[in-house]
Amino acid sequence: MTASDRIAALASFFSCSPEEAAKVDAATRLAHYGHRDILAHQGDLGAKLWIVLEGRAQLQIIGVDGQTKLLASHGPGELFGAFPHERVVISDVVAQNRLSVLEIPTAKMATLLEEEARIGSGLSRILGRQYNAVLDRMAARITLTANGRVYAELLREAGEKGRISPPPVIAALALSAQTTRETGSRAISALERRGIIRRDEERLEIISYGLLEELIV
Repeated sequence: MTASDRIAALASFFSCSPEEAAKVDAATRLAHYGHRDILAHQGDLGAKLWIVLEGRAQLQIIGVDGQTKLLASHGPGELFGAFPHERVVISDVVAQNRLSVLEIPTAKMATLLEEEARIGSGLSRILGRQYNAVLDRMAARITLTANGRVYAELLREAGEKGRISPPPVIAALALSAQTTRETGSRAISALERRGIIRRDEERLEIISYGLLEELIV
């Protein structure tokens, strides 16, 4: 991704001008991670933020039953990390598929927000959307079946384009839906058999939004 591509993405994320986005870009470092790479470990001292450009990162914790639980998941246009101050990391941060992020020290972001009001305004909207996503996931956990959560997560990750490229790792998708890999695999296979989705090595594509939405129960 070129500097101009990053600036355009940041301007879109923060709803700011290219000039303001360039200041954010100048304060960050571009980093790439492979599938299952660890960005931070639970218990580390967190002193930076990550802005997601491509891919997805999961915040995972070990539950009292010894099983991995999903705390949150972040994709393009979202950010996570220590904010507004340094703090102890409360979960492992794990890359899913290929992850590209902009890393910025927490102190630098705080200074940037003091200098650029529109970036601060954009950040508040990003955090507001992420807060609502967390509430939606909590509500789904309470009200939906395991298959319904898988299908809801699939719709969320596919977005308006209706596709996920590269295709999601089933174990990661199941974790996002707070269910087992086996349940996630059966749910996705059922969609393929019915022709609701199409999946190959390059992408997963939703063929029928309507039928998929009907299964979210």
